[in-house]
Amino acid sequence: MQTKKYVLCGNASAQGISEAPSNDIRLRLSGVQGAGNVTLRIEDIHSKMFTSVPSKFHDLLEIATYVYSADQMILRGADDVDSFGDGWRRDLHFVVPVRNPDFWGSAEVMSALTSTLGFLSDDNYEFTFVKHELDHAIQDYLEFNDTQSMYGRPEQVVMFSGGLDSLAGALDEVVGQKRRVVLVTHKATPKLNTRHRTLQHLLAQMAADNAPHHISVRVHKKKPMNREYTQRSRSFLFVSIGATIAKMLGLSSVRFYENGVISLNLPVCAQVVGGRATRTTHPKVMKGYEDILTMVAGAPFTVENPYIWKTKAEVVEQIVKLGGADLIKHSMTCTHTWEMTNQHTHCGLCSQCIDRRFAVIAAKADQHDPLDHYKADVFTQSRNKDDDKIMSASYLERANQVGALENAGQFLAKYAEVSRVLRFLGVSTAQAAQRVFDLYKRHAGEVNAASDELVRRHATAIRERTMPGDALLRTVHESASVISVPALSHKEKQPDNFFRKRGGGWEARFNRGNTINVLGVDKGAQYINLLLAHPDREASVYEVVCGYALGVADQANSGLEHDDIEEGFQVTTGTPLSDAGVIFDRTAVEQFRATYQSLVTEKAEAEQDGDHARIEEIEDEMAQIADAITAGVGKGGKLRKAGDKRKNVRDAFRNSVNRAITAIGKYDKPLAEHLKASIKHGNEVVYRPGVPIVWDVRPIVNI
Repeated sequence: MQTKKYVLCGNASAQGISEAPSNDIRLRLSGVQGAGNVTLRIEDIHSKMFTSVPSKFHDLLEIATYVYSADQMILRGADDVDSFGDGWRRDLHFVVPVRNPDFWGSAEVMSALTSTLGFLSDDNYEFTFVKHELDHAIQDYLEFNDTQSMYGRPEQVVMFSGGLDSLAGALDEVVGQKRRVVLVTHKATPKLNTRHRTLQHLLAQMAADNAPHHISVRVHKKKPMNREYTQRSRSFLFVSIGATIAKMLGLSSVRFYENGVISLNLPVCAQVVGGRATRTTHPKVMKGYEDILTMVAGAPFTVENPYIWKTKAEVVEQIVKLGGADLIKHSMTCTHTWEMTNQHTHCGLCSQCIDRRFAVIAAKADQHDPLDHYKADVFTQSRNKDDDKIMSASYLERANQVGALENAGQFLAKYAEVSRVLRFLGVSTAQAAQRVFDLYKRHAGEVNAASDELVRRHATAIRERTMPGDALLRTVHESASVISVPALSHKEKQPDNFFRKRGGGWEARFNRGNTINVLGVDKGAQYINLLLAHPDREASVYEVVCGYALGVADQANSGLEHDDIEEGFQVTTGTPLSDAGVIFDRTAVEQFRATYQSLVTEKAEAEQDGDHARIEEIEDEMAQIADAITAGVGKGGKLRKAGDKRKNVRDAFRNSVNRAITAIGKYDKPLAEHLKASIKHGNEVVYRPGVPIVWDVRPIVNI
């Protein structure tokens, strides 16, 4: 993580807060006529729409604008969005003047704000709220325009980006359901203005006397401030403005439209894990937004995604069904907007472009998505960057893997990170697991069917090898064509401290010392690796040991707090089952894994509810599974009950860690002494270094 940055907002003082005032960032927000270095403009507000809103919403708008502006101004440590530089995650402390400091400074509001933003952008957030001294009216941010016709009182506020999903949602609302809506668009770059105007005009034509009202949002910053282009916090500004407009209209909800595969954010590969992939409509983020807005409004406020159970291809099919096929070519999906030209509106290389092209082909609508709009053909042209090659190959491989799975239990065992999202989906965990599996199964079928169709179309070029060897379709046909490229770029200098897997062993470095290699203590090294990744975070020893014994801990990040898992962390698979002393049949293993995933989810719910008795019961069950893996199991995977399994698990963890530390001590005594003093054992295990230390724990895969 980077060194802490203090962001001083408005006229707020950092006296007694900031540690290095010369490194602080000053943001001054002004309205339409203001002279600050950040300007917020909410355009095309009809005078009939405007009503005063509570001051807490005024505060929310300003907080969101400051967060978004700082997000763009403060660079991450990596050279580009696809790299894993040590400084990717930023440490941000905002000092913000507000009208309601007691409200914003309350524990409940602060927790919802920091946890939601932290998960959204993969950064660490702190806030200090002070009393606003120079108050001004919310009208200062509004540009009134009565040239648009108002067709009755709007029933819904819909967030409209101009992408395929939000286009389908707008058509669904105004053409399919005949609802009166307001579409709110954040205009992040002038390059999209023409396309937004075109879509606005075409939507109005299709809707006739039910044309939606459009409101545009701009945040203008002085040019030197636009430095970081990942913009992960943009949706917080987006939803804050949408909610404020909804409040003006007397409404209590906003809607995003985004397909479930993008919303659930199952990583395709290392290049799109964590905050590097969109989390705009991730169910946890949506719940966080709901919690914040409900507290701000003082009444229930909902943030909805009606397309959570649709794939991208199903979204495209909906556009065609509603008569909007001709609008597809005007929609904008690409994440690399800075590369956009009048001729090429899409790069053809990013994950969103890949997803779009597979979707339109699977939906048999690619005739409405002109190929010449893409700078690179997603399927047939060469990919020069290794990261681009990995992205496309991994996308295909995930479709193959999911397509081969037979049930939800296998899916959760393969992609265990899905288990932590189940409780945010509004149905029972069992129902959610099945619906998520069905969603990804359909998506995998669409990707594979589109691949087969494209191979058929380009069979001659593939056979004659006139297509570049690193083109996506050659990847489909010749599995060795690009899979062997390096998995990660390691251009940055070696970290001061690392403890990571390399090949069949482990390598470590402590306090800029020499690199050491450790063999023969794999299990203990894995446990240490997990704890170092999350200092000062207590983890259930039963969950950790059980997860590693089943070989799913690399996906589950077992033992971490379920509300705050950092996806950038990777560890290698735990002890293979064949090395655990017992050989299990496939059915027993799957039953164990399904049981474990269910227990992980139940434990998270019990922790949230403060049900300590149930937590202890779950830990008992996990201990039984871990013990069964190492000591035997009944037919069909039935758990045995004998002896004190909890103590067995605690002892096994401690012994494994101690053996690893002893092995380390032969080559690096200071590191061994540090680990021995800093790792605490018991029902909850934790690494407490005293003085903060940043560890690189990612495995080296290109050896």
